[in-house]
This record gives sequence, C-alpha cells and structure tokens, in this order.
Amino acid sequence: MKKIMTILMILSIAAVVVAVEKTKEIPAATIQQKQAAEKAGLPLEKKIDLGNDVNMVVVFIPAGEFEMGSPMEEPQRDSDEGQHHIKLTKAFYIGKFEVTQIQYRVLMNDNPSKFGGDNLPVENTSWYDAMRFLKKLSDKTGAKFRLSTEAEWEYACRAGTKTTFNTGTTLDSDIANYDARKPYADGIIGKYLDRTTVVGSYLPNAFGLYDMHGNVWEWCSDIYDSDYYKVTPLTDPKGPQEGKPKVIRGGAWNEYAYKCRSADRNHRWPKDTQSIIGFRVVMEIEKPEAK
Repeated sequence: MKKIMTILMILSIAAVVVAVEKTKEIPAATIQQKQAAEKAGLPLEKKIDLGNDVNMVVVFIPAGEFEMGSPMEEPQRDSDEGQHHIKLTKAFYIGKFEVTQIQYRVLMNDNPSKFGGDNLPVENTSWYDAMRFLKKLSDKTGAKFRLSTEAEWEYACRAGTKTTFNTGTTLDSDIANYDARKPYADGIIGKYLDRTTVVGSYLPNAFGLYDMHGNVWEWCSDIYDSDYYKVTPLTDPKGPQEGKPKVIRGGAWNEYAYKCRSADRNHRWPKDTQSIIGFRVVMEIEKPEAK
C-alpha cells in the first residue's frame, strides 16, 4: 500500500509539473486577450450568420500598445518602416480568416477569384469591392464592419511579438504560404505552391488569427504615404488625409518571406484587382447605450 501511495504521489507531482509547463507556454498576448474580453463581458469569438448556412468568425482583439514598424537592424527592411510606439485605445473584432470565396459569393452573388474554391480566400477584389462587401455585411447584420487601419492590422498580426514575424525571426513553408525558394535570415529553402491555400491551413498567431503572413495581401483602410510614419499620430492613427494608393499588408503566395514581414508595407491603387490581393474584416465594438 505504501508503495502504491508513493507511486500515486509521484504521478500527481508529475501532473502538476506538466500543467505548470503548459501554463508557461501560453503567450502573454493570449492571456491579455482573454482577460480583456472577460472584463468587457464579450465573447472571445463571434459567429456572424451570412445566410445559406454560411458563417464568418471574428476574434476579439484588446486595446493595447506596441512598437509599430521595424528596427534598423531588421534584414531587408524598407525605409518607410521607421519604428514608433503606437497606442490603440479601442478593442475590436477582426476576421479569424481572410474573407473566403463562399462568404463573398453569398453576399455579392459573384466570385472574381482566379483560384476557385469555397474556402480559399477571395482574391482579384479591388479596394472598392471590399468596401461594397463590408457595406452589405453591415446592412445585413446591423453591426459596423470595415477594413482594419494599418496600425490595427500590424498590432493584430504581431499579437504581442516583437520579432520579424509573429512566428519568430524567419518563416518556413510549413507555417505560411509564400515563395519559400529564397530563404530569409536563418530560414531554409522550402516549397512554392504558386497559388492560394485554404484559409486556416497553417497555425494561428497568439490572438488566434490565421494567414497573417502570406496567402493573399490584405487591403487596409489607410491611404499609403511612404513618409507617414514620420508624422503619424501615436494614438489610433488612421493614415494620411490625402492621396490615392491604399495600403495592403501581410504578403502573398507569390512573395518572398521578406515581403511577408509583420512590418512590411505595400500599396496598390484602389481599383486594382490581382490574384494576390484579398481582405479581412473588422467589426467595431459598439458601446452599450446609457440607461
């Protein structure tokens, strides 16, 4: 009996050690996200009914602060990425995945994509197409949907990380869809699929968001200006007031890893349509009316 009790005690201690180790592995951003959602009395995820048994999932992103842009020593950085401290004062919901073709088709009765597949990201969509989709989604649900600001996008992508990618100092082809034939930093040569992949094919970041690196570029609401970081407001920036090109973020299936970095900035004219560009939704959190 004494021997059995000793064995049970050892097993119990081992279980506690394993539980503690698992707790240590939970990223701080994940813990902050869950605590902020609970404090606000909001679900961590919301399912949006688009009709015809098609849903969209959005994820709660807490307000917070982060270093936007890239440090001078980051390999293959661009001159428009000067690092600066940004504060986002409002929580928001953002699409767990890029908008898919079936989601776009249900609302728009159209699918402009080059690569066909219900659960592939919709692409070949202009910035104006994305805005029309968001208007229809807002009208249908009664919630306010929009594109993310550039600052919101990078904050959501980083999910508490300060490294080049939310996965660390490099990408590999088993963790994102990009052209891995040319390695980045200490990465290795990998696959080039030459097309989009089903959303959610790779692991999510600490906020539970998928495909923030690669697959398709994502339209943001901001006008692009290469010098904007030099004059940007440090609280809730929304981009320049004038200009025509729109920001796209995240890289795509045809890009090398350096173009998929968390800080990388790119842009296109709002009427442009390419098989490398899609979008992700943001749903604003409405404050309850005062009684």
